[in-house]
Amino acid sequence: MDLELENFYSLYDRRKSIREFTSRPIERDVLGRLLRVLNRAQSAANRQPWHFIVIEREGRDEFNNLFYKEGFKDAPVAIAAFADPEAAWVRKNDGVNYAWVDVTIAVTEMIGAATAEGVGTCWIAAIDPVAVKLQLGVPERLELVGVIVLGYPESHLVHERKPRKPLEEIVRYGKW
Repeated sequence: MDLELENFYSLYDRRKSIREFTSRPIERDVLGRLLRVLNRAQSAANRQPWHFIVIEREGRDEFNNLFYKEGFKDAPVAIAAFADPEAAWVRKNDGVNYAWVDVTIAVTEMIGAATAEGVGTCWIAAIDPVAVKLQLGVPERLELVGVIVLGYPESHLVHERKPRKPLEEIVRYGKW
């Protein structure tokens, strides 16, 4: 395996949810690169049915009250990710709206890029979507997919590993 390919796979071996962050801010150029990844993500029929709000630590006290875990409050950056179902591609045969899928793709790609930058992330779904929308002044038609916190991880978390299911439990070949 060549080095570039090895680096790619090691990125996903290193990726994990981080819930405790150092006080080090995320540099502007790093944050800019991560936001460009959101912008370049693929979406069904290139509809890009998403909106993202960057909330930096300064002046975030009221927003921090929405988090259930204390560690999230220390993250230098939070990004609220919203799906716009009205702008999304809809699969014709069953009417499935792809807004959430598209937002998830964009956020997942950004999380991979953050890992490459040494920035820890945690996707937060355990948050009140109505309260988030009210605090951020978000139009009613948009749906909160999640809040992603970003920051440099506390060093004791870098090598922590959680167990994964064996491939045999989750992958089948040919049919069920």
